[in-house]
Amino acid sequence: MQLSEAAPLVGARTRRDATFTSLGFASHDAPRMLVFLESEAHLDGVLANPAIAGVLASEALAAAVPERLGLAVAANPRLAFYTLHNHLVERTDFYGARRATQVAASARVDASAHVAEHDVRIGERVVVEPRAVIMPRVVLEDDVIVRAGTVVGSQGLQASVVDGRMLKVAHGGGVIMRRGAEVHSNSCIDRAVFGGFTEVGEDSIIANLVYVAHNVRIGKRCRVAANAAIGGSTTLGDEVYVGPGAAISSELRVGDGAVVSLGAVVTRDVLPGQRVSGNFALDHERFIAHMRQIR
Repeated sequence: MQLSEAAPLVGARTRRDATFTSLGFASHDAPRMLVFLESEAHLDGVLANPAIAGVLASEALAAAVPERLGLAVAANPRLAFYTLHNHLVERTDFYGARRATQVAASARVDASAHVAEHDVRIGERVVVEPRAVIMPRVVLEDDVIVRAGTVVGSQGLQASVVDGRMLKVAHGGGVIMRRGAEVHSNSCIDRAVFGGFTEVGEDSIIANLVYVAHNVRIGKRCRVAANAAIGGSTTLGDEVYVGPGAAISSELRVGDGAVVSLGAVVTRDVLPGQRVSGNFALDHERFIAHMRQIR
């Protein structure tokens, strides 16, 4: 889409035209992104990200946007950005044209489960148990299991207070559960916001009452125990273990083979093979040493 085509939809003025194929934040890496810039605090992120094609900026920051990037100026860049995104989700095919749902003949979908009539693909030998809900833009690859009462593809918590009002942000992406993945009862997996997919990797298992936020990527053969919560745009490597009741903040990376102990509150990246514990989470051995000191 051309920036000069999009800008008038939200009352912005194009200074330099550009073609964009996705929207996102300065910390994202989708191809040819359009982002917004309303504060100098985020300027370095915009300058450093080669995936960005265009910027919706305030007048005060327009001069700081490099000539190589498309530029449109808006009185409130955040409002313009989210308004444009919602328009693209709700009124256009920018994030993909609607397609009829496809269910493989060997899949077993309980009669009480809800499967959206469009934009769902269910592969061979998939099991969808009673009262499970499969929303649009969901792909369940072969041998996936969705246990009773779970929701796959729900709307997540992406909202922003703009000019004293709550602006709710539509979710234009989906969820993909790779071959052999399994999610147990009464869990929730949100669909991605700016296109693309929240992803549960091959043979990974998500237990009961787990929340997986939008844009999360879970690698292969991971185990996420009951009552855990994984914040938006966080990436788990392969063979990660997340313990019961653990909480992982947004936009973090948890390396291959890492262990997040039960009840841990993770607010920084976890290295491959590292074990973290506590609130806020520390390296496990440091946490144990600390506990010994204070007892």
